[in-house]
Amino acid sequence: MIGDICMVHTCDIVTRTQSSQDEYGSPVYTGSSLSTKCRFFHNSSNGGIISQDSGKHVISTPTVLLPPDVAVKEGQIITSNVPGFEMDYEVTAVKPVFSLFSNTLHHYECDIKAVDH
Repeated sequence: MIGDICMVHTCDIVTRTQSSQDEYGSPVYTGSSLSTKCRFFHNSSNGGIISQDSGKHVISTPTVLLPPDVAVKEGQIITSNVPGFEMDYEVTAVKPVFSLFSNTLHHYECDIKAVDH
């Protein structure tokens, strides 16, 4: 299991399920949230390097690490109040990371993108 020293942030994982439809046929959703330890960071290995007239620029994408006991899937919303990451994000990819030299789940690395409201 990943040490608590790496999980220095907290976030809420929001799950929305369609509960009904309104009088116009639009879906009505109900949500539930789970608060968990996490770690936000900017991942430059996902973004790459672009060349422009002003030089080469590294593109980074927001990423969050989650403990192995948290169920997370693509499409869920992660809400954060962590400085530098204060917004809602949609999970775009979930990557399980296993411990070195064993086959036990160490943590999840999730690619996330900001959600416009």
